[in-house]
Amino acid sequence: MSLKVLWSKLFGEDSAPDGEPAKPSAPLTSPGRAHREASKPEGRASGARDSKLLDRVLLIDSLNFIGRASQSPNKRWVVGSTDRLPGMNSRQDHRDGSVVLLDYQADQVVLRISDLYRPMASAVSDTGAFVVCDAHFGNRLCSEVLAFDTAHKKLLSRSYSANVFNLAISKCGRYVVIQTANAPNGDGNLLELFDLQGGEALFSKQPQTGWADEYSFAVGDDGVLEKLSVIHEGTGRFNYSPSGDFLDHTEFRKARLFTGSPEMRIFGAKEELKADPTNRTLAEELLAPLEVALKEVERSRVDSLATGLRTKGEILELLGRGAEAISAYEMALAVNPKVGVAARVAKLKKLAAG
Repeated sequence: MSLKVLWSKLFGEDSAPDGEPAKPSAPLTSPGRAHREASKPEGRASGARDSKLLDRVLLIDSLNFIGRASQSPNKRWVVGSTDRLPGMNSRQDHRDGSVVLLDYQADQVVLRISDLYRPMASAVSDTGAFVVCDAHFGNRLCSEVLAFDTAHKKLLSRSYSANVFNLAISKCGRYVVIQTANAPNGDGNLLELFDLQGGEALFSKQPQTGWADEYSFAVGDDGVLEKLSVIHEGTGRFNYSPSGDFLDHTEFRKARLFTGSPEMRIFGAKEELKADPTNRTLAEELLAPLEVALKEVERSRVDSLATGLRTKGEILELLGRGAEAISAYEMALAVNPKVGVAARVAKLKKLAAG
């Protein structure tokens, strides 16, 4: 049986071992059962490995285990997570999920946590401390993030009424960052940083930087966090203090207007104008980079194109260039009739007619 077929049986046709950030959908109502695996499996041929790591997939022969995998920076530790065994797709909403912590160098399972719903994204540190997001099935906006050390001590349990977009743990195993996706409640679009040693949240906020692709922790020789970096592919690295202060306002503003994808630049111009909608000087500054992004965005990216044209119309309207604003608004409506500027067009045309 091919790995692709086996993966499909385990995770469903719409899943793939592609390394994308997990977006789970419901919380865990109990912490799960954790226990140590006593020793390496006996009876194996000399030199034969019980575990195999194939890209981002972990297989453990003795446990009949296959799951998504994450590996520590020092390559010693691997965490594998699976929401069900092959042939158990009909048992949705049952606690069939499990997580395995593996000392990959020793080829030994150190810890197995069972009685989970749907463990998805995970990250593991150089110390073996790890974090995993558990989710329910279905469309409920709920999830829980759990962290454990190698002695199966629970270091963190945080429930959200939102999907978890992604997460990370520092190399030293002390700090965890969690970012949630949008949700119509206070748990939506959060960036949270936890100190597992103190068992406390260092900060929780809606970040200026949106959803990051990766994270990096700057930790001093004394083990104290100096800063958290959020990394946006194609745009840059931007820093928060341990208390959540954003340290790179100017750099981030410049980056999201002039670098990265045209979609990012359009979104940046929209957010800048939204934050200061009557600032004519700002509007003048935003117009040129927005026009460049509109020329580069793919015509098939309808939402971004319509948003950019609407933002251009708002800028031109603020600058008193009514005829040009009407033209931009009408192009936005041609791309997406629901972009929300029909009333503005009618008003501007009425004013132009006197």
